[in-house]
Amino acid sequence: MDTMKNTVGQRTTEMALQLGLLYKPADALKIGLVDQLEPEDQVIAAATQTISRWLAIPDHARQITKSMMRKKTIDKLTSNRESDIQYFVNFITKDSIQKSLGGYMEMLKKRRA
Repeated sequence: MDTMKNTVGQRTTEMALQLGLLYKPADALKIGLVDQLEPEDQVIAAATQTISRWLAIPDHARQITKSMMRKKTIDKLTSNRESDIQYFVNFITKDSIQKSLGGYMEMLKKRRA
């Protein structure tokens, strides 16, 4: 949740997670969830070009910047890890949640067919 919020913002994340939204590629691009879209036959070339841009930056500079940008989120996740795991396990194992997830999975199967 925190990573998505840092990427697309509070409101978009809140709506997406509460409504269980699945984004089509163009919509994911529009909200900033992905950086670019490529035709399937051009994915490798585009990925190679993108990674070349990143690799042109010295490793230490890239790592320091990334760590600084993500420090607050990493610290929060690390300090709350055990309580987050316990909360998730307690939540996900409830009968009502399992039933709801089962219904959601069935809906996704029908949508895919």
